[in-house]
Amino acid sequence: MANIKDNRRSQYTRTALRKALLLLMLDKPIDKITVKELCAAADINRGTFYAHYASPEQLLSQVENEFYLDLLAEVASFRQADDVERIFVEALRALRERREMASALFGPNGDRAFLNRVVRVAHDMCIVQWSGVTPNAPRDLLEHLYDFLSAGVVRVLQEWLATGAEEPVERMAAILTDLSNFGVSAFVDIGRIDPPVERRLPRLGEGK
Repeated sequence: MANIKDNRRSQYTRTALRKALLLLMLDKPIDKITVKELCAAADINRGTFYAHYASPEQLLSQVENEFYLDLLAEVASFRQADDVERIFVEALRALRERREMASALFGPNGDRAFLNRVVRVAHDMCIVQWSGVTPNAPRDLLEHLYDFLSAGVVRVLQEWLATGAEEPVERMAAILTDLSNFGVSAFVDIGRIDPPVERRLPRLGEGK
């Protein structure tokens, strides 16, 4: 019985600390958050904090790892099927279900390294897919393409979360898929731009 009580108490403490961390991260980055602030927000003492974590950074790392693994599990089957739109749908649903956490982790005070880790969820799938249809494409150009697209996806997700994730998941997924596959031309008739828009480089696989 004592072990059950201890486990429940520990779980309560960890949950309280995570909620406190996410709340504080809406206003400041992790390197500005102190143990004293966390303890006050979670209504626990410093000794209890150090019984679970060595630092605020360790707490954040655990939150990020669990969030990442949850997200990976949500999209795993669709990564294997190369279904980009379905990956967006499932990822968006996962983010909306965890909006409080996602808003803090993806917000202006979130860890950039963590964001980079998240956006690489679809990296290998995309590189393999693009290489398959353009076998002569330079790898560095494909990497630049992925970096460009993923940065845009992150910014759209940040704005979506910041506005309460109210836009329907399916519509957001369709927008992100079309932008990823067709770029600006998915929504803008670039043939009508004046002066005319000209390609600066050949398409991948067309040669120099």
